[in-house]
Amino acid sequence: MQMVSTAAALLTSIALAFAQQPGDAPDKVPSDFVRFVPVADGGHLDTAITTYKKGEVEVILFGAVHIADSACYDKLNDLFTACDVLLYELVGPEDYRPTKDREEGFNPLAMLQQGLKNSLELEFQLDGIDYLPTNFVHADMTPQEFEDSMAERGESLLTIMLDMMLSGMERQREKAESGEAQPAQSFDLVTAFRNGEGRHMLRMAFAAQLEEVEMMAAGGKDGTLLVGRNKKCLKVLEREIAAGRKKIGIFYGAAHLLDMEQRLVGEMGFSKVNHEWIEAWDCRKRPDRKYDRALVKLRQRCKQELATLATAARDYRRAVEPAAVATVQELAAEREGGARSYAGPLQDPWGRDYQIRKRPTGSRWEVWSLGQDGAPGTDDDMVAQEPRGR
Repeated sequence: MQMVSTAAALLTSIALAFAQQPGDAPDKVPSDFVRFVPVADGGHLDTAITTYKKGEVEVILFGAVHIADSACYDKLNDLFTACDVLLYELVGPEDYRPTKDREEGFNPLAMLQQGLKNSLELEFQLDGIDYLPTNFVHADMTPQEFEDSMAERGESLLTIMLDMMLSGMERQREKAESGEAQPAQSFDLVTAFRNGEGRHMLRMAFAAQLEEVEMMAAGGKDGTLLVGRNKKCLKVLEREIAAGRKKIGIFYGAAHLLDMEQRLVGEMGFSKVNHEWIEAWDCRKRPDRKYDRALVKLRQRCKQELATLATAARDYRRAVEPAAVATVQELAAEREGGARSYAGPLQDPWGRDYQIRKRPTGSRWEVWSLGQDGAPGTDDDMVAQEPRGR
């Protein structure tokens, strides 16, 4: 009888915990997995990296937003290398690895995301994340599993779209009743683009609403899109734990993670031990680069030259195996036999030398330009990493 009452008390405490308001405490649930932080007339949109432990096993939930600044995806790519395995979200064939030259087909949601990416000058997740490393493990439904799950639940693409819209409306209603809803700010978009503030205004407008957009994309609180896929992911998690994996990352849309956290803590016995944030969108106010057409052309030229130089740096590093990071001049110099790795410009369009440095993790190099202001560590710096090779 004592065991029954103890179990009941435990279940009650878990239920009460998940009835609380999501937050970012390092050891309390439920967690908040996406937030917008206003700063002056700008701000930043963040996604969470949340860690749970059970014995020797550590599970890290990486909250994904499907469009973000390239710097966010670069940092995630580095963090993923520290995981024994990284379970990733993507409805597709088993072990499907998307590449930049993939064929999209007709996908209304992907078209919407691509449109937002272009207008907000962000990067698409499937372009920014490198899915080729060997520790990546597909942990989502196959198309057939997705279709079977919809049939079992009496769902269709039409009902899923309807549920997404209703879920969004319900969240807006709940926010309005609780006083959380903020009135939409009106602005003249045409004027904003003419004076170079269009991208900033769009980022601010969408960043404040992205949590609802992500929840709509996940399909609300139930159904195949969210619960069905989460269950498949956690089955893969259990398989990897049984195989002896100790540090397991899960890279799923932020809207999936509250339900996933509930299952990790309430069903699998994990405890939350850490919660931190990574910046996904930089919404600081600054003029659109496209407003200055001459500058845009110079930056496009710089980007192309950096890409060529990054490939040359990789080839040089592999061929020469130098003890230290090379300079651009060394890449351009003739080696024994007359070979040289690079024959392009040594300076960026603003007359400053291109530079090469080692990446924070791994053995690869990256090349960079200080951009038009000539100062390191500022918004206009341009960086290209060595392309990955198998």
